[in-house]
Amino acid sequence: MSARLLTAALALSLMIVGGALAAPSEDRILPVDQYTSQKARTLAQKYAPALRALNAGIYHCLPWLDVPKQSIGFFRPKHLAQPQDYRYLSLRIYIEQETSPQFAALGLKERASAMFSRYVGAMLRRMTERAELVTEPLLDGFSVILGWVKPTSQPGERPVHETIAVFADRPTIADYVAGRASIRDLAGRAVVLGYDGETPLGRLKIQAWEDNFLKTFQIANYKPEPGVTCR
Repeated sequence: MSARLLTAALALSLMIVGGALAAPSEDRILPVDQYTSQKARTLAQKYAPALRALNAGIYHCLPWLDVPKQSIGFFRPKHLAQPQDYRYLSLRIYIEQETSPQFAALGLKERASAMFSRYVGAMLRRMTERAELVTEPLLDGFSVILGWVKPTSQPGERPVHETIAVFADRPTIADYVAGRASIRDLAGRAVVLGYDGETPLGRLKIQAWEDNFLKTFQIANYKPEPGVTCR
């Protein structure tokens, strides 16, 4: 299926619910005292304003995305060799959408490709708005974890989530945000792990394309809080 048709199918499945409240909860950010290494604590303290800005920007400007508690921080990627203390700036979000026949008809890799194309690049750009993060020697990389309800989940049953966890080292992200690498290059260089509920699916090879939905979409009758500018 073409990227254009995949994007259309994803657009049909989006559901906007409710409106933003006055301020985001800071419990979405992992507290400094919960880190297990001095390296991570140093990063968390130094970039605390950047993490708060990331949390607030998603809350006010992308209200159909839910950031669970303690889902923003400098986490240690489990897929990398231990005990070296690799630290990635990580963001986990759930995408609130209702099932559409078009989206449900896609295979898992096609759904993952569509979600990657729409959200991963955009989230990475938000995560690197403080430009020195891409040159920070203590930071090893970035990760974006996306979850959404599996389209085949049955009404009345506990919904199953599909998830992709995307990991890329700092040089790869530096190339991407500087325009030296495309979103397609990013997908090829990143590690993309898939999950069907709690079942790991291993590494996924996906396609990616430019999707400007987040730059152009506007929620009818929704206005951010006074003083908030959405980009």
